[in-house]
Amino acid sequence: MSKGKTPVTDPLIAAIVFQGLIFPLAIGLAFLLGVRPWTAMDADLDAVLLAVLATLPPLLGLWALSRARVPWMEELDALVRPMIDALFRGRGPGPVVLISLLAGFGEELLFRGVLQGWLTGLAGPWVGVMVAALVFGLLHCLSWTYFVFAVIFGLYLGVIYELTGNLLIVCLIHALYDWAAIHYLLRHAPAATPDEH
Repeated sequence: MSKGKTPVTDPLIAAIVFQGLIFPLAIGLAFLLGVRPWTAMDADLDAVLLAVLATLPPLLGLWALSRARVPWMEELDALVRPMIDALFRGRGPGPVVLISLLAGFGEELLFRGVLQGWLTGLAGPWVGVMVAALVFGLLHCLSWTYFVFAVIFGLYLGVIYELTGNLLIVCLIHALYDWAAIHYLLRHAPAATPDEH
């Protein structure tokens, strides 16, 4: 634990608890809505390889946008980096892995597995994909730009889930993306603007 922080005030502990609570919420909603998304988790080598390959496009997008010198990206970077630093700086690799796994599996169980699965049964697959992505974006709405990125990422994951029918793939993509993105932000300073020396 970081110096001067108690379990109650440590943002990492709060993040772990918050992410951990998504699992019982998702399971409770699944039973309430009559969906069982965990039955759509097929673990095999093909699923893992597909997840790794499908993680590359959003990571390349993050890298390209982080190098871009546009005001909205700089504003997003200024919003996200302090949060990443507060949660993970100087703590070693364990917390990054834990949060990535909790977010990847918990959020995908809730948004793609439960919400998208239920809405698909009610109104069809593309309504399920779109509405689940919008709700995913709204619940990640730290700023307008963050909302847009979260919706795009949610659409990407939703389409992959709809096409593959394998919830494990999107869980792994989400977890791998979070893990790699957090490491990238911790290790790379933002791109210098032209007037910086």
